[in-house]
Amino acid sequence: MNTKEIISRLDYKLLKGSLDQDVTGICFDSRKVTSGDVFVCIRGAVFDSHDALTQIDGGRPSLIIVDENYQLDLSNINSTVVATSDTRHAKAVVSAAFYDYPTEKLKMVGVTGSKGKTTVATMITAALRKAGRKAASIGSNGVNLGDEILEVANTTPDSDQMQKFLSIMVSKGIEYAVLECSSQGLMQHRTDMIHFDVGVFLNVQYGDHVGTDEHPTFENYAYCKSLLLQQCEKGIINLDDEHIDFIVKDATCDLITIGHDEVHEQTEKLGSTPDYIISDQHTKEYNGFIGEEFKLSGKLNDTIFVNMPGEFVPLNGAATIATIDALGVPTAAAKEALSKIHINGRVDMIYRTEDLSVCIDSAHTRESTRAVLEALRAYNPKRLVCVFGAGGNRDIERRIGMGESSGKYADFSIITTEHNRFEPFETIVEGVKSGLEPTGGKYMVIEHRPEAIHYAITQSEPGDLVAIIGLGDDKYQHIKGVNVPQDDDKCAREAIKEWEENRKK
Repeated sequence: MNTKEIISRLDYKLLKGSLDQDVTGICFDSRKVTSGDVFVCIRGAVFDSHDALTQIDGGRPSLIIVDENYQLDLSNINSTVVATSDTRHAKAVVSAAFYDYPTEKLKMVGVTGSKGKTTVATMITAALRKAGRKAASIGSNGVNLGDEILEVANTTPDSDQMQKFLSIMVSKGIEYAVLECSSQGLMQHRTDMIHFDVGVFLNVQYGDHVGTDEHPTFENYAYCKSLLLQQCEKGIINLDDEHIDFIVKDATCDLITIGHDEVHEQTEKLGSTPDYIISDQHTKEYNGFIGEEFKLSGKLNDTIFVNMPGEFVPLNGAATIATIDALGVPTAAAKEALSKIHINGRVDMIYRTEDLSVCIDSAHTRESTRAVLEALRAYNPKRLVCVFGAGGNRDIERRIGMGESSGKYADFSIITTEHNRFEPFETIVEGVKSGLEPTGGKYMVIEHRPEAIHYAITQSEPGDLVAIIGLGDDKYQHIKGVNVPQDDDKCAREAIKEWEENRKK
């Protein structure tokens, strides 16, 4: 491959040099550029690699791509340089070309939403596999290739990593790729050069991902979610969402709708009732665990059971079935997969007895905390204990809301660390307490998260259900710029083992 080929799908202007050099690699770290690389300058939140052009040129790359609006002095640059209007998009273009456009060899599914991305992506992948299709996924729980799981830094990886993972899928004979598409991922062009066969919009909620380090406003956050519907063939959308009219206004795909049987204002705005209508939702116990059963009518008439509790479970299940149907795969496979679904870190009941139950979930906002605690009430615990923290350097309303929800819906709260980032724990706790204390809920503070989990389990009362929320399946915490190892599942199981041994004494 040469430089002309790797930018053949990019709109650019040649500023210096010629486009006949061989390309042997792509690089986006100014410290690691080597001969034969294509380097794309990115303006980041902390560092702008345009400012290191001399250093980059010293690595003798075959091509440097710059922002057309950046004022450049090319007199001391020897490499070929082209300019383009958006270098993040350019990064996706050259990455796709370097890995030989893997998405053109895969059936692609994208899932976005404030809540439920991991759950629905996992459900869709499980349904495809149940139908005998070779499917893989990329999201919060890593790159799941079926026979191995690779770690990712972000829910939606940077475009170069995304294209690399997709090329690995092609090499393994994967037929379907299911991607979690975060608002940040869509905004930063990480999914550019991907045309999805099916895109799924679940919901958009206040109190999530709006702040100085994320989206400037809720409107921007919602808009970025809506971008998925501009890069897919078919869009599965949730008519129950109060912002659905805003989400679909610029959609360029065929829309397929899901929603409850009640007539909503949003449904009337779109001029139709849902294609997949949800009704008669109720909790059902199966093998000692609680799930949700509901009826679907419209394009499919059937009764569905999902092996997870919670008010949003039918919407997630309906989205899964609608996606499988849109892909032309038998929905019976989806129905069977949903009846046995288990997702690490998502309403994940890792231990269940009459005397003690322990659940792990990723809830980290007011609404998700409320939803998971209300769902766990279906187990009728004598006492519901919530172990949680709140993210640092995020909108303060998020921590206030989590405190309020835990105070209202748990019987006892233990406030601990989560991803503190660069914010002092003491400051975060004060915000959480300002939401919790007015509810009158009982609580205590244990800063060290493993200690908080250990205390909740080993000092539990008979009949307790301990909910450990916030991190889900994450294996670390961001604290003062360092990824500190933290595995809630492992910590909980160690404490459960100690609790069992103490009972025998």
